[in-house]
Amino acid sequence: MANDDITPEQYGAEYAASRQRIRGIIERASSGPSTVAGLAGTIIPACPDWSVTNILAHLAGVTRDIVERRNPGPDVQAWVDGQVADRAARSLPSLLDEWDEFAPRFEALIASHPRAFSGLVLDVVAHEHDICSAIGIVGDRASSGVRAAMLVEARQILDRDLPRAGLGAVRVVADGEEWICGTGSVGLSLDLGDLPHGTWELTRILGSRRSLRQMRTYAWQGDLDAYLPGIAHMPLPDSDLVE
Repeated sequence: MANDDITPEQYGAEYAASRQRIRGIIERASSGPSTVAGLAGTIIPACPDWSVTNILAHLAGVTRDIVERRNPGPDVQAWVDGQVADRAARSLPSLLDEWDEFAPRFEALIASHPRAFSGLVLDVVAHEHDICSAIGIVGDRASSGVRAAMLVEARQILDRDLPRAGLGAVRVVADGEEWICGTGSVGLSLDLGDLPHGTWELTRILGSRRSLRQMRTYAWQGDLDAYLPGIAHMPLPDSDLVE
């Protein structure tokens, strides 16, 4: 069984670690054949309406707004869109610097209020790997942040969305751990067996980073289509995302 042993302080630390990995990824990528300007405009296939600049604007903007108590209203997407639009002309270094300025206070908030803010650990780890995919590198798929993201997915999102959709539990297995998500009898199972970095793959599957065609290639036991309303929290991509 999955061991839900991560502490509130670790959630804050995992956010910080992912943030630091993202800075390293951006700095290494922009010191090679790609210039900072060229990297900035690179489109993120997992979020095709966004570039690398937009991803960093989102991450910096959410962090700053929460620290400065500009919390979202009923329309969260409008809140996010405003952060991205306000920073559209900014350079990558300036966005990284803004993020670093406000993130320590935000990471302290995650540690002190994990029920409210630990979901953003999943957000930052997902976007870490979205950037890696966009620039053609393999990120740290074995990081402890990936497991923390899976805990958020299982214990906050799936435990909430499966009952809301009137669906029973889902069982997933990866890297020697079993996760039972939701309530009631298990109606859908996926065992990734010995697949390398299976927990990372689960975060991509359950984080709407796989097309419907790709979703159907996994060895699900049960009716995947019936369960999609409970396990796909955003629209699935139209095209396959190969990472």
